[in-house]
Amino acid sequence: MDISPTKSGRTASHLLAYAPAGAPEPESQLADIDNRADILRLVEAFYNEAFADDLIGPIFTEVVQMDLAEHLPIMADFWQTVLFKAGLYQRNALKIHFDISAKEPLTLEHFNRWLRLWSHTVDSLFAGEKAELAKAQAHVIAGSMHRRVSGRPASAYSTITLRPEPGSGAAGAGSEPRGG
Repeated sequence: MDISPTKSGRTASHLLAYAPAGAPEPESQLADIDNRADILRLVEAFYNEAFADDLIGPIFTEVVQMDLAEHLPIMADFWQTVLFKAGLYQRNALKIHFDISAKEPLTLEHFNRWLRLWSHTVDSLFAGEKAELAKAQAHVIAGSMHRRVSGRPASAYSTITLRPEPGSGAAGAGSEPRGG
């Protein structure tokens, strides 16, 4: 019985679970993400979809009023750093999302839509190890961001507590006292 997190359909933050695509179809001629040109192609295709999306599009177009031409190289730096450890992205992505969420609260639905669009865009353009890494890392990043903008710790495991020692009378590590 396989009970791995990628098979359960559940995550600690209720984000869509990442499921590896497995081996590409034999007739698939999609190449893997290999360089900055591929990353630019991916982020441009993704943001074109995201801007047109009825749920998250208004966040980009109305709340943030994002200039896509200015934003694409920044996101290419981000994903080149994530996928190839390039060290090009020097901004604070968490602060940026906190600022956005202060204007328009970013919800689980927003993060899940972002993940669906991202995964669909990756799958429509690329297949391979880096393409799978782009989707897996997006799930990790989105989960952490969602937890943080929701006022919770970044770790998906932050709700795990220790069972009290027998006879200690302790409520358990991380537990809050009860009472009024």
